[in-house]
Amino acid sequence: MKPIEFRVHGKKYQLKPAGLILAILTIIIVIFLILISVRNLRHRTVQESLHASDSPASSSQPSSETIRESEFEGTVLPETEDAGKSYLDSTLFLGDSNTARFLKVPDSHGNTFTNLNNTIGVVGMGIDAISTLPCMDFSTGRYTMPQAVKILQPERVIITFGTNNLSGTSTDAADFITRYTAQIKAIENAYPSADLLINSIPPIGRVNQYPNVSMKQIDAYNKAIAEMCQKNGWKFVNSSEALVDSSTGFAKDGYTVSDGLHLSSKGLEALFSYFRTHAWITEDDRPKPLASIPAVIGVPDGLIQINPLNEETFSEDPASDWTAPPEQSEQTVPAMETAAPAPTPTPSPTPSPASSMTAVPTPDCSNAGVYDSNTGACVCNPGFHVENQTSCVIDPSPAPAAEPTAVPEPTQDVPEEGTGTDQGAGNPEG
Repeated sequence: MKPIEFRVHGKKYQLKPAGLILAILTIIIVIFLILISVRNLRHRTVQESLHASDSPASSSQPSSETIRESEFEGTVLPETEDAGKSYLDSTLFLGDSNTARFLKVPDSHGNTFTNLNNTIGVVGMGIDAISTLPCMDFSTGRYTMPQAVKILQPERVIITFGTNNLSGTSTDAADFITRYTAQIKAIENAYPSADLLINSIPPIGRVNQYPNVSMKQIDAYNKAIAEMCQKNGWKFVNSSEALVDSSTGFAKDGYTVSDGLHLSSKGLEALFSYFRTHAWITEDDRPKPLASIPAVIGVPDGLIQINPLNEETFSEDPASDWTAPPEQSEQTVPAMETAAPAPTPTPSPTPSPASSMTAVPTPDCSNAGVYDSNTGACVCNPGFHVENQTSCVIDPSPAPAAEPTAVPEPTQDVPEEGTGTDQGAGNPEG
């Protein structure tokens, strides 16, 4: 094959066949690489767009509802030294099913995160039921959360509500905040001596069973809660920042159970670590001595039958995906048979000293009496009567009808007979 001759500006050039073929191949390869690059770029752009729409708080597109500590200085709790278990024990936790799980899910040591005396969690509960739903059983009856706070007299209260009030993607939290504020003030008015800490709504998993729950709304509501706290002088616990994966905007992998809504043991570990390292400790200004606390029985099951997130009947208790070991089950106090408050527990025969000492730990008798190790019950001061062998409760009148006729010795009060069975709860300070 002869070389191809051509002229450029009057000069004669020759192109050999091999060079022509090489030039054509080079052009084809360049065009192919350009097409591949364009295709990959288009695919990546589509994926990033989809990812951004699913993840309102992703690292590439941060949420507009990000809560910055500097913006809420004095309201959002900053990081502190670890306040320890004593901080948790002196805190009362109020909330919905995620709070109920504090008592029913084990930590890495096999222990529950809280105890019966400092946890009131109701499955399916929304903010409007805080002051209207009797939900906490004591030996004297069943009470609403504000009433229970007054009875328990805690140093502080951590309140976690909002999950059961979610409904889609709307970021308008005005009505929610108005109602939530009124309910929190009911707690504040019931026991003004307690510090109020409002916790953020926990994040949901990227895969979850509740299409009507969105991180977009959770982020908006949490920022509105922080603003509510700033306006009312309450503290905001921004625990969501410890639970959210910043790359997706959803709960971190493994932090929720299979439904994508309830925190797993791993998620609860992270939550309680956050509580302890973002502590709020003030001077204890509760009136002293603390009033007598009746025996704590706890929150009964099945108070709310319909799941507010899907309008379906609860098929099982989402807070009870773990069965306590026998040694912990034996410590559970039986539920009350009636919800109606009663002035005194149902009388029962006084237990023998031996059984009394076995079942009842030495109580402090509410600073209104002394503990008699021979009878296993309190000996109360004048004007008080024994309740559940562990408490001295002030008499309703100076001369009650059932007052014993025996005359006390000049230097020692005559104890009244025990008026109730041991419910398995002592006299915590909150």
